[in-house]
Amino acid sequence: MMDMSEKKVRTTLVLSEAVVKKLKEKSKGSISKLANEILKEALFPKKKSMFGELKGLVSTKDIVEEEAHEELYS
Repeated sequence: MMDMSEKKVRTTLVLSEAVVKKLKEKSKGSISKLANEILKEALFPKKKSMFGELKGLVSTKDIVEEEAHEELYS
C-alpha cells in the first residue's frame, strides 16, 4: 500500500507579488520547498500532545497538594 507522503505530484501555484516577496524573505533556499512545508503544515497539522509540554516549567517543589484540591471540598 502506498503512503500519501510517497506519492509526489507536480503543480503550479500562481502567487501574488507580496506572497513571493514574503517567501523570498523567509526561505533560506528553495521557495518551492518552503511553500510545500507551509502547505503541509496548514493542511495536515501535527497533533499536539501534552506529554512533555511543561517540562522544566513546573517543579514538584511548586506543588502543594493540600492547596491544589481545596476548592473541591468547599
